Amino acid sequence: MGEISHVFFDLHGTLIDTQVLFCCYGPTYGRIMAARYGLTPAAWTEANRRITADWDSYYADLDLDGQNSLDDLWEGLYRVTRAMFRITGVKEPDRDELTSLSRWIPGEVPKHCNALYADVQTVLHELHEAGFVLGVVSHALVDQAKATLIGGKINHLFHGPIIGPDVVGHYRKDQMFYRYAQQSAQVDAEQCLVVDDHQDALDRAVAIGMKTYNVKRDAAVGLRDLPSYIKRLR
Repeated sequence: MGEISHVFFDLHGTLIDTQVLFCCYGPTYGRIMAARYGLTPAAWTEANRRITADWDSYYADLDLDGQNSLDDLWEGLYRVTRAMFRITGVKEPDRDELTSLSRWIPGEVPKHCNALYADVQTVLHELHEAGFVLGVVSHALVDQAKATLIGGKINHLFHGPIIGPDVVGHYRKDQMFYRYAQQSAQVDAEQCLVVDDHQDALDRAVAIGMKTYNVKRDAAVGLRDLPSYIKRLR
């Protein structure tokens, strides 16, 4: 049996506190949009708040679990970005610029936000120093995931694959998602450990032979015990 060499982390709810990120994301978005399109940062921040509060309506007819999930993801991002201009009353850019903006923003804003849970830095450094290769398997786009690591100042610890829906080709973290991660790492599935806060995602990792660790932040199960857990597996 191969020993664990690669540890793949989910981001939001696992490494990233979504509430802390939310508090940073809106004002940062506001500053970026004001610099590019005018008005005050507060005007764009308020527009972002309104869109976030009504987020599901923008995706109501889209299916992120369906066959065209990646196309639907792009469409959803386009819609919420376009809505920013409608709410603020700023003249809407042409479709090409809106499309580019909708895909750039998710990979830019998180660079300016450190939303790590308190236990993340210490544990990741310990695993890195122990020789484990750290990677990401997330619903976040690859550039968004990389930006999130930059924002948390932990990007230098991640030398493994960064896997998101835009490289896999669909949104749902299914067996194909994890197989893509394993093949990108060029190791056997049994050498991979997946750390996530959703049991259904972990079940799909287990189905291809990966080991798993279930984070449950609402039950005070974070990363503190992860290094000792890996030692027991080895």
